Amino acid sequence: MYSSPYVYNDFSGWSQTNPLTPDYSNYSPRFYNQETSTLNTVESKDLQKEKERVELRRSMLDWHQGLGLLTWGFWLATNLVGEQALSNLKREYEPYANFLLISDPQKNLLLYTALMKASPWDSESSGSMHSALAGTTFALYTITAGLAFFSPSKSLEREPGLNTIFTHKAMIWIHLPAMLALPFIGERISKEGPSAANEMRAVGWAGFGAFSVSIAVFYF
Repeated sequence: MYSSPYVYNDFSGWSQTNPLTPDYSNYSPRFYNQETSTLNTVESKDLQKEKERVELRRSMLDWHQGLGLLTWGFWLATNLVGEQALSNLKREYEPYANFLLISDPQKNLLLYTALMKASPWDSESSGSMHSALAGTTFALYTITAGLAFFSPSKSLEREPGLNTIFTHKAMIWIHLPAMLALPFIGERISKEGPSAANEMRAVGWAGFGAFSVSIAVFYF
């Protein structure tokens, strides 16, 4: 019999890339179900990550608001005790200098003057309490600001314009510099006395006022 060298029905050389032999499995319902399942899995993971991010932001901002109210209370107490400390501000060596002056005014006048000039300023009754409250207020303020700064950013931006968020953030430019300046002004009180204390008083109340506005816009 005649045997032809060509095998006309042999399709073994055809591949999936051959346009004449498409992969019909890609058109099956099972293929589309697998593809849809993969897309749904990716979307669900993205939604879960977004949900966790939003929950973390909400939790940090809740702590931000709660500690903000606590900071407000400590700042107010610091300022009120500071008023008492200012009214009782005196030279630390004043009792000794007065004793020398009273014992012999003519002989000890120069010594009295030199001692009063070299004496640092201090508040006898409220100075230590004021310092403790100021340190606590500064620590609470730092934690409160850190919670807002490091919280995840929001997905949707608010419309621009004057609103509670704008006012809340605008007050930062007043109470933040005031809070940072207060410790440095406080260090000058022992040398400069009432002048530095009055400056600290003005900065403290100005910063507290701005901080009060930043809290009030969320409740009133």
